[in-house]
Amino acid sequence: MIVDYHLHTSRCGHATGEMAEYLATARKRGVEEVGFADHFPLELLGEARKKGISMAAEELEGYFAEIKELQQTVDIPVKIGAEVDYFPGREETAAQVLAGYDFDYLIGSVHYLDGWDFTHPGRRDLYAGKDIMELYRQYFAAICRLAESGLFDIVGHLDVIKKFGYFPPGDWTEIIDKTCRVLKETGICVEFNTSGWRAPVGEAYPGPAFLQKCRELGVPVTLGSDAHSVRDAGRDLDRAVRILRRLGFREIAVFSGRRRTMCPLPPV
Repeated sequence: MIVDYHLHTSRCGHATGEMAEYLATARKRGVEEVGFADHFPLELLGEARKKGISMAAEELEGYFAEIKELQQTVDIPVKIGAEVDYFPGREETAAQVLAGYDFDYLIGSVHYLDGWDFTHPGRRDLYAGKDIMELYRQYFAAICRLAESGLFDIVGHLDVIKKFGYFPPGDWTEIIDKTCRVLKETGICVEFNTSGWRAPVGEAYPGPAFLQKCRELGVPVTLGSDAHSVRDAGRDLDRAVRILRRLGFREIAVFSGRRRTMCPLPPV
Protein backbone atom coordinates (compact mmCIF):
# COMPACT_ATOMS: atom_id res chain seq x y z
CA MET A 1 0.00 0.00 0.00
CA ILE A 2 1.08 3.57 -0.73
CA VAL A 3 -0.39 6.20 1.60
CA ASP A 4 -0.10 9.97 1.76
CA TYR A 5 -0.69 11.13 5.31
CA HIS A 6 0.48 14.70 4.95
CA LEU A 7 -1.93 16.76 2.85
CA HIS A 8 -2.72 20.36 3.76
CA THR A 9 -5.76 22.50 2.97
CA SER A 10 -6.38 26.13 2.18
CA ARG A 11 -7.51 26.67 5.78
CA CYS A 12 -3.91 27.06 6.96
CA GLY A 13 -3.54 30.18 4.82
CA HIS A 14 -0.44 29.09 2.90
CA ALA A 15 -1.87 26.21 0.88
CA THR A 16 -4.23 26.24 -2.09
CA GLY A 17 -6.79 23.91 -3.62
CA GLU A 18 -9.78 21.85 -2.56
CA MET A 19 -9.64 18.59 -0.62
CA ALA A 20 -11.30 16.65 -3.42
CA GLU A 21 -8.65 17.91 -5.85
CA TYR A 22 -5.82 16.74 -3.58
CA LEU A 23 -7.45 13.35 -3.32
CA ALA A 24 -7.94 13.01 -7.09
CA THR A 25 -4.30 13.91 -7.80
CA ALA A 26 -3.00 11.52 -5.15
CA ARG A 27 -5.09 8.69 -6.60
CA LYS A 28 -3.69 9.31 -10.08
CA ARG A 29 -0.24 8.75 -8.56
CA GLY A 30 -1.20 5.38 -7.13
CA VAL A 31 -1.98 6.45 -3.56
CA GLU A 32 -4.40 4.00 -1.94
CA GLU A 33 -5.09 5.83 1.34
CA VAL A 34 -4.85 9.52 2.18
CA GLY A 35 -4.90 11.61 5.30
CA PHE A 36 -5.32 15.33 5.68
CA ALA A 37 -3.01 16.87 8.25
CA ASP A 38 -3.46 20.61 8.19
CA HIS A 39 -1.74 22.87 10.72
CA PHE A 40 -3.53 22.72 14.09
CA PRO A 41 -4.58 26.14 15.44
CA LEU A 42 -1.65 27.77 17.20
CA GLU A 43 -3.89 29.74 19.55
CA LEU A 44 -5.20 26.48 21.04
CA LEU A 45 -1.61 25.59 21.93
CA GLY A 46 -1.05 28.81 23.83
CA GLU A 47 0.56 30.72 20.97
CA ALA A 48 -0.58 34.00 19.49
CA ARG A 49 -2.74 33.51 16.41
CA LYS A 50 -0.63 33.91 13.29
CA LYS A 51 -2.59 34.52 10.11
CA GLY A 52 -1.40 32.44 7.20
CA ILE A 53 0.42 29.92 9.42
CA SER A 54 -2.26 27.59 10.77
CA MET A 55 -5.99 26.97 10.83
CA ALA A 56 -8.01 29.17 13.12
CA ALA A 57 -9.78 27.49 16.03
CA GLU A 58 -13.20 28.22 14.53
CA GLU A 59 -12.21 26.37 11.34
CA LEU A 60 -11.71 22.98 13.00
CA GLU A 61 -15.40 22.05 12.91
CA GLY A 62 -15.55 22.70 9.17
CA TYR A 63 -12.29 20.80 8.66
CA PHE A 64 -13.72 17.68 10.28
CA ALA A 65 -17.06 18.06 8.50
CA GLU A 66 -15.49 18.37 5.05
CA ILE A 67 -13.29 15.30 5.54
CA LYS A 68 -16.21 13.25 6.83
CA GLU A 69 -18.28 14.29 3.83
CA LEU A 70 -15.44 13.28 1.52
CA GLN A 71 -15.21 9.91 3.25
CA GLN A 72 -18.78 9.18 2.15
CA THR A 73 -18.16 9.93 -1.52
CA VAL A 74 -14.93 8.08 -2.35
CA ASP A 75 -13.87 4.45 -2.40
CA ILE A 76 -10.50 4.76 -0.65
CA PRO A 77 -9.83 5.48 3.04
CA VAL A 78 -9.56 9.16 3.95
CA LYS A 79 -8.13 9.76 7.43
CA ILE A 80 -8.42 12.79 9.70
CA GLY A 81 -5.09 14.01 10.99
CA ALA A 82 -3.41 17.23 11.98
CA GLU A 83 0.11 18.61 12.02
CA VAL A 84 0.65 20.00 15.50
CA ASP A 85 3.50 22.29 16.48
CA TYR A 86 5.41 21.05 19.49
CA PHE A 87 6.36 23.69 22.07
CA PRO A 88 8.54 22.40 24.93
CA GLY A 89 6.88 23.08 28.27
CA ARG A 90 3.37 23.20 26.79
CA GLU A 91 2.74 19.46 26.89
CA GLU A 92 -0.09 19.61 29.42
CA THR A 93 -1.94 22.31 27.48
CA ALA A 94 -1.53 20.38 24.22
CA ALA A 95 -2.69 17.11 25.81
CA GLN A 96 -5.86 18.68 27.18
CA VAL A 97 -6.73 20.37 23.89
CA LEU A 98 -5.96 17.44 21.59
CA ALA A 99 -7.94 15.00 23.73
CA GLY A 100 -11.11 16.81 22.67
CA TYR A 101 -10.87 15.74 19.02
CA ASP A 102 -11.26 12.37 17.30
CA PHE A 103 -8.21 12.26 15.08
CA ASP A 104 -6.92 9.18 13.29
CA TYR A 105 -3.35 10.34 13.85
CA LEU A 106 -1.35 13.37 14.92
CA ILE A 107 1.91 14.54 13.35
CA GLY A 108 4.17 16.40 15.77
CA SER A 109 6.51 18.91 14.17
CA VAL A 110 9.09 21.43 15.32
CA HIS A 111 9.06 24.67 13.32
CA TYR A 112 10.15 27.12 16.01
CA LEU A 113 13.35 27.55 18.00
CA ASP A 114 13.18 30.37 20.54
CA GLY A 115 10.35 31.93 18.55
CA TRP A 116 12.19 31.72 15.21
CA ASP A 117 10.32 29.91 12.44
CA PHE A 118 13.46 28.49 10.88
CA THR A 119 11.49 26.81 8.05
CA HIS A 120 10.04 30.09 6.74
CA PRO A 121 11.77 31.38 3.59
CA GLY A 122 11.37 34.93 4.88
CA ARG A 123 13.42 34.04 7.99
CA ARG A 124 16.18 32.20 6.18
CA ASP A 125 18.65 35.07 6.64
CA LEU A 126 18.73 34.36 10.39
CA TYR A 127 20.85 31.27 9.74
CA ALA A 128 23.74 33.62 9.01
CA GLY A 129 26.13 33.75 11.93
CA LYS A 130 24.54 30.77 13.70
CA ASP A 131 26.61 27.93 15.10
CA ILE A 132 25.03 25.24 12.93
CA MET A 133 26.19 22.34 15.09
CA GLU A 134 24.68 23.97 18.16
CA LEU A 135 21.51 24.72 16.18
CA TYR A 136 21.25 21.03 15.26
CA ARG A 137 21.72 20.01 18.88
CA GLN A 138 18.97 22.38 19.95
CA TYR A 139 16.60 21.22 17.22
CA PHE A 140 17.07 17.50 17.78
CA ALA A 141 16.80 17.93 21.54
CA ALA A 142 13.34 19.38 20.84
CA ILE A 143 12.56 16.41 18.56
CA CYS A 144 13.49 14.03 21.38
CA ARG A 145 11.23 15.88 23.80
CA LEU A 146 8.46 15.77 21.19
CA ALA A 147 8.78 11.99 20.99
CA GLU A 148 8.98 11.58 24.75
CA SER A 149 5.85 13.69 25.27
CA GLY A 150 3.64 10.85 24.04
CA LEU A 151 1.35 13.37 22.37
CA PHE A 152 1.93 12.32 18.79
CA ASP A 153 1.77 9.28 16.54
CA ILE A 154 4.21 10.51 13.88
CA VAL A 155 7.17 12.87 13.91
CA GLY A 156 6.96 15.21 10.94
CA HIS A 157 9.83 16.01 8.55
CA LEU A 158 12.38 14.71 11.05
CA ASP A 159 15.44 16.65 9.86
CA VAL A 160 13.74 19.73 8.39
CA ILE A 161 16.42 21.87 10.07
CA LYS A 162 18.45 21.17 6.89
CA LYS A 163 15.76 22.71 4.63
CA PHE A 164 17.95 25.52 3.30
CA GLY A 165 21.05 23.38 2.93
CA TYR A 166 22.80 24.21 6.19
CA PHE A 167 24.65 21.21 7.65
CA PRO A 168 27.08 21.02 10.59
CA PRO A 169 30.71 21.33 9.49
CA GLY A 170 31.73 18.25 11.48
CA ASP A 171 30.53 14.75 12.21
CA TRP A 172 27.02 14.72 13.65
CA THR A 173 26.33 11.00 13.63
CA GLU A 174 26.09 11.10 17.43
CA ILE A 175 23.02 13.33 17.08
CA ILE A 176 21.49 10.94 14.55
CA ASP A 177 22.14 7.91 16.75
CA LYS A 178 20.81 9.51 19.93
CA THR A 179 17.69 10.83 18.20
CA CYS A 180 16.85 7.50 16.58
CA ARG A 181 17.30 5.65 19.86
CA VAL A 182 14.79 7.98 21.51
CA LEU A 183 12.39 7.43 18.61
CA LYS A 184 12.73 3.68 19.10
CA GLU A 185 12.28 3.85 22.87
CA THR A 186 9.17 6.02 22.63
CA GLY A 187 7.57 4.00 19.83
CA ILE A 188 6.79 6.98 17.63
CA CYS A 189 6.60 6.62 13.85
CA VAL A 190 8.74 8.63 11.39
CA GLU A 191 7.28 9.98 8.17
CA PHE A 192 9.30 9.77 4.98
CA ASN A 193 8.39 13.25 3.79
CA THR A 194 9.04 13.88 0.10
CA SER A 195 8.75 17.69 0.27
CA GLY A 196 12.48 17.95 0.98
CA TRP A 197 13.11 17.05 -2.65
CA ARG A 198 11.21 20.24 -3.52
CA ALA A 199 13.12 22.37 -0.99
CA PRO A 200 16.50 24.09 -1.46
CA VAL A 201 18.29 21.18 0.23
CA GLY A 202 17.06 18.77 -2.46
CA GLU A 203 16.89 15.85 -0.03
CA ALA A 204 13.84 14.16 1.46
CA TYR A 205 13.13 14.25 5.19
CA PRO A 206 14.78 12.33 6.72
CA GLY A 207 17.98 11.79 4.79
CA PRO A 208 19.72 8.45 4.12
CA ALA A 209 21.69 8.30 7.38
CA PHE A 210 18.54 8.76 9.46
CA LEU A 211 16.58 6.26 7.40
CA GLN A 212 19.34 3.67 7.68
CA LYS A 213 19.46 4.08 11.45
CA CYS A 214 15.68 3.83 11.70
CA ARG A 215 15.80 0.61 9.72
CA GLU A 216 18.61 -0.73 11.90
CA LEU A 217 16.69 -0.01 15.11
CA GLY A 218 13.24 -0.99 13.83
CA VAL A 219 11.67 2.47 13.96
CA PRO A 220 8.42 2.36 11.92
CA VAL A 221 7.92 4.71 8.99
CA THR A 222 4.99 6.08 7.01
CA LEU A 223 4.70 8.30 3.93
CA GLY A 224 3.72 11.91 3.28
CA SER A 225 4.05 14.42 0.47
CA ASP A 226 3.48 17.48 2.69
CA ALA A 227 1.52 18.90 -0.23
CA HIS A 228 0.46 22.53 0.02
CA SER A 229 -0.82 22.58 -3.56
CA VAL A 230 -2.84 20.09 -5.58
CA ARG A 231 0.04 19.36 -7.96
CA ASP A 232 2.16 18.00 -5.09
CA ALA A 233 -0.35 15.51 -3.68
CA GLY A 234 1.23 12.07 -3.75
CA ARG A 235 4.32 13.48 -5.39
CA ASP A 236 7.47 11.32 -5.36
CA LEU A 237 5.96 8.67 -3.10
CA ASP A 238 6.84 5.98 -5.64
CA ARG A 239 10.44 7.16 -5.42
CA ALA A 240 10.23 7.05 -1.63
CA VAL A 241 8.96 3.46 -1.73
CA ARG A 242 11.90 2.40 -3.92
CA ILE A 243 14.35 3.93 -1.45
CA LEU A 244 12.67 2.33 1.55
CA ARG A 245 12.70 -1.10 -0.07
CA ARG A 246 16.35 -0.69 -1.05
CA LEU A 247 17.16 0.03 2.59
CA GLY A 248 15.33 -3.08 3.71
CA PHE A 249 11.96 -1.69 4.80
CA ARG A 250 9.07 -3.98 3.90
CA GLU A 251 6.18 -2.32 5.77
CA ILE A 252 4.77 1.12 6.43
CA ALA A 253 2.55 2.34 9.24
CA VAL A 254 -1.10 3.19 8.77
CA PHE A 255 -3.40 4.72 11.37
CA SER A 256 -7.02 4.71 12.42
CA GLY A 257 -8.41 6.13 15.65
CA ARG A 258 -4.86 6.79 16.92
CA ARG A 259 -3.99 3.08 16.51
CA ARG A 260 -1.10 1.98 14.33
CA THR A 261 -0.95 -1.11 12.17
CA MET A 262 1.68 -2.14 9.62
CA CYS A 263 0.97 -2.80 5.93
CA PRO A 264 3.28 -4.26 3.28
CA LEU A 265 5.05 -1.87 0.96
CA PRO A 266 4.23 -2.49 -2.71
CA PRO A 267 6.89 -4.17 -4.86
CA VAL A 268 8.96 -1.96 -7.15
